[in-house]
Amino acid sequence: MSFREKSAWITLVTVLLCFGAYFGAIVTGWVSGEGLGAMHLLLACAAVLVILQIALNRIASATTPKDGRAPADEREVLIQHRARGLGYYVLMGFSLSLFLPVHFGHSAIQIANFALLGVVLTTLAVAGAEIVMFRRGF
Repeated sequence: MSFREKSAWITLVTVLLCFGAYFGAIVTGWVSGEGLGAMHLLLACAAVLVILQIALNRIASATTPKDGRAPADEREVLIQHRARGLGYYVLMGFSLSLFLPVHFGHSAIQIANFALLGVVLTTLAVAGAEIVMFRRGF
């Protein structure tokens, strides 16, 4: 498994774990989506995400030293471009659909959470697309 595929797996798992905890706490009512508790939970989840990403990518780089330092080849660059192209469409879909919560009278904080959900799902879509393309060999 190449370093870039490991990095995509790390991104998929850590984003799913950290922001799954954040949105899960809001959806289940453990934390109010509009209070300071949600802000503190968001900051904690973002900090844990950064720490996990740095630590796990360093471990992945250490386990694949030659591949971790090599520049991306043509196939890897093409995979990244195609995955990010897919992510663009996912993000545009979520951006255009933000008028729905506005229309139904949600608060600005709830709309910001919807926008954050769009960014998180876009990140998951890009990482998932990269993994699928690396696994398929294209």
